[in-house]
Amino acid sequence: MCRFAVYRGKPITLKRLIFEPPHNFVEQSRQPREMIITPINVDGYGLAWYNLEVHPEPAVMTSEKPFWHDINVARIADKIISPTIFVHVRAASPGLLVHQANSHPFQWKNQIFMHNGIISDFKKGMMRAIRQQIADPFYSHLLGTTDSEHIFHLYLSIRQEQPSLTMAEAMLETIARLNTLAEKYGSDLILNMALTDGKTTVVTRYTSIEKSATLYYTQSSPMFPEAIVVASEPLDYRDPSWQTFPLNMMMVINEHHEFSMLPIPNPFLKDGHLPSARPVTLKISTPTEN
Repeated sequence: MCRFAVYRGKPITLKRLIFEPPHNFVEQSRQPREMIITPINVDGYGLAWYNLEVHPEPAVMTSEKPFWHDINVARIADKIISPTIFVHVRAASPGLLVHQANSHPFQWKNQIFMHNGIISDFKKGMMRAIRQQIADPFYSHLLGTTDSEHIFHLYLSIRQEQPSLTMAEAMLETIARLNTLAEKYGSDLILNMALTDGKTTVVTRYTSIEKSATLYYTQSSPMFPEAIVVASEPLDYRDPSWQTFPLNMMMVINEHHEFSMLPIPNPFLKDGHLPSARPVTLKISTPTEN
């Protein structure tokens, strides 16, 4: 699993989100507290931020290096201000390469996407099936091999097929299609995802099994007034404003920094219970597999 954070609100420096909190992203890379599969996030990182007064597309920075090994972020973090920031530190799923092309966030024009979770046995099952649903020009834009990038390009294809859908509606359709494929191929899904076009932001916490990836949010906390922050782990465990993000729910943040919660239909939920994870889902990634 990975760790990520989404910031949407009053413009702040990258440093404020990434380095200044007590449980910052150096800590979440080296010593995450609530990981369920891998013990460390060493397989790359990425940042994205918007300045819509300058350009409609985000600035995106990715690397295959461990986050704490790259001094460039520290050099620029106190010099960049943005109202919309994505940060991601990666723990590669078994069988998926550590490569810059596999580092989140992924970008298509003015949209960015990142994911914390897994499609189990992705390359053996659902990878080909998802690719068959990815339309041009998105198919030729696939650069890496992750389940995450494929999910994003499936979402983009759905937006192209059904342009009347909102971002939230298209994300619900994406999850519905993944559910259908997961049932067919016997895959487990853990889908903590974040998507934005710089104005509207969509975040999900979803699982098809009894295991889930942690997610929290805060609204106008002392450290981030006039903002909504969503993160895999609280950026300050002493701050009581951090709340658990409800399971199988979607948060939609509008351009006025107001949010609403929508339920995500879960066909795997039977009588209030989800099935156990398959052994392959909880397998810890090893260097030879990456």
